[in-house]
Amino acid sequence: MSVTEPGSSAVPQRRVEIGLIGATGESAALLRSGLEAHGLRVRPLPGLRDYLMMSGAERAGLQVLLVQLAGARESDLEALDELMETSDIPVVYNETEVQGRARAWMRRLAGKLLSLSGPALDATRPDTAVRSRRHTPVIGPTVWVLGASFGGPEAVKRFLTSMPSVPDAVFFLAQHIGDGFIDLLASQLNRSTAFTVRSAADGIVLQPGHVYVAPVDHLVKLEDGDIMRLVPDSQRRVYRPSIDTLMKEVARHYRMRAGAVVFSGMGNDGTKGVQYIVELGGEVWAQSTASCSISSMPDCAAETGVVSRRGSPEELSTALVQYLAARQRAPA
Repeated sequence: MSVTEPGSSAVPQRRVEIGLIGATGESAALLRSGLEAHGLRVRPLPGLRDYLMMSGAERAGLQVLLVQLAGARESDLEALDELMETSDIPVVYNETEVQGRARAWMRRLAGKLLSLSGPALDATRPDTAVRSRRHTPVIGPTVWVLGASFGGPEAVKRFLTSMPSVPDAVFFLAQHIGDGFIDLLASQLNRSTAFTVRSAADGIVLQPGHVYVAPVDHLVKLEDGDIMRLVPDSQRRVYRPSIDTLMKEVARHYRMRAGAVVFSGMGNDGTKGVQYIVELGGEVWAQSTASCSISSMPDCAAETGVVSRRGSPEELSTALVQYLAARQRAPA
């Protein structure tokens, strides 16, 4: 499947059919027109209970379900567990109102639906509609970049210590800091959290439950087999380590398995990186303005329109545990 470069307005050159559940009125119209503008075909469906009673023939051709939770009927909400257990195609949930969403948000949503859609449909061969529902699952833990600057070490510490247990995920920490303090920061977080925190090193095989602190004067490169390589960074940069550069590398390698949280900091590092992550199907969150020492960095990330959740470090920590649990329960 081809992937357009971030910022590209190219329309996918294949037919992708999305089932839309729970959206009505203006919300449904906005979703339908916005997604169809990105080359997707949207089939409005009845309520969730009605969908679960549809026959296989009636569902044929659908590649992804988009369930609009905002304003959903109580009966639909009660059927969510059954949908999670029985659906043989990917399901995407939207909990926010569609009105007023930025174009970047709609582009991100379309990209995520496209990335989940599996093989292309061939309209000349009816049997391909059924076969297309069997797609290759996304295998392996998610890989998250934690971007931080001024006020970041404390925010990241609160985020990590609030997790009740170490999740099945890999973390990179890109903290704007002096070169001589990387090992110290890793040591402090290693002592105060349940995670294994260590400075990034050449040749490391990434392990879930580990946090790798990015170096200042080297770039992290990722190879097959989850191998980390460090190469000297010869470019003159405003910010070191570069959060943007690390996010782009993680997104390029892990695509839908990539995620990021932008914490307290000054400046706008991470603004380009977060857009790259969501263009390739990943997830981006940011610390809330009120909980930051300086909120410039997460605010700039949010202004791109691709941040799907904001909160305090503790709130984001709780949300991540729930997000990872839901990902594990989701059908392949």
